[in-house]
Amino acid sequence: ASEPTGKIALIGHSAGGWICRAYLSDRKYSCKQYEGRKLVHSLITLGSPHCTAPGPAFNGVEWVNREKMDVPSDVRALAVGGTGYSGDSCGLLTEHSYAFCCEHGLHGDGTQYDGDGVTPIHSSLGMKNFVPHSDTLILDDVGHFCWSNVFGSETFAPELARYHKEGRPWYGDDHIVQKWASWL
Repeated sequence: ASEPTGKIALIGHSAGGWICRAYLSDRKYSCKQYEGRKLVHSLITLGSPHCTAPGPAFNGVEWVNREKMDVPSDVRALAVGGTGYSGDSCGLLTEHSYAFCCEHGLHGDGTQYDGDGVTPIHSSLGMKNFVPHSDTLILDDVGHFCWSNVFGSETFAPELARYHKEGRPWYGDDHIVQKWASWL
């Protein structure tokens, strides 16, 4: 196979954001060194949990957070987070997701946070702690996902499904994409 030419932008949504950071690392992850920096010019993360929290679900986040990408990097980075979904008024999925993403894990209180309905804003923007040259963008009243388009969402995320059905946007809606993609 021929050597790749040119570089691409990586866009990671939710866990895909920290997984992109693993790809960009110069260290081995699961016995493979990807060295994605050679092929990537920009990284955008959308509602990605960048802060470490207890439990095995955050082992990968903890791994990428062990490496600061603080060298003058040829990879630009943007962490995007949504707000407007309060942990005390957007249902149990939101409350428990926020608690799960925080330093105390499920023993914490997710009602005190704001975010996109799944990832609290402090965690979405937390990449700045580990990629100091990164930029941040807060999108007001933007949700994590297009909940009303998913079968069964009325059962496991009724408030989020209702908000989306009523027209509240998510990161993938065209007019919202324009806000974060213009950074490229």
